[in-house]
Amino acid sequence: MSLQQWLENSRIVRADPSKVEAADLLGLVDRDIADGSLEKISLDGRFEHAYSAMRTLCQLALHAEGYRVRKDQGHKRVIESLKYTLGPEWNDQADYFDICRRTRHRLMYDRADVVNQTDADELLESAKKLRKDVIAWLRSNHGYLVPQTLENE
Repeated sequence: MSLQQWLENSRIVRADPSKVEAADLLGLVDRDIADGSLEKISLDGRFEHAYSAMRTLCQLALHAEGYRVRKDQGHKRVIESLKYTLGPEWNDQADYFDICRRTRHRLMYDRADVVNQTDADELLESAKKLRKDVIAWLRSNHGYLVPQTLENE
């Protein structure tokens, strides 16, 4: 599979990448990482914020490539797109993020106290690493999308 095949199969649609949208998405990521780092909220809440940061980073990489996932394709497709934007070396990490997607679904719709401290901490650290890697990837592949606020980072 490739992004081109996804486009042909109507899983994604074309979208014009913009520096403003990239900055807005990074703002959401930074907010969610900060909120997910708060010790005073529930572990489920921390996990949800870390998940949101991760999903938004996947969305940002897809946006930079000039696409967005169709609304009927959901979070699963956004996360899976990481394999095609950042590359196949991200396959295992995307699979881990998909497991987190299913965990997040349970905590949002089925019951409370789904995750433990390790789950929340691991996803938060993974989101932080993904942020660094997506920014480095943006610099290398779509430098015009990197907000000025990140130039010294």
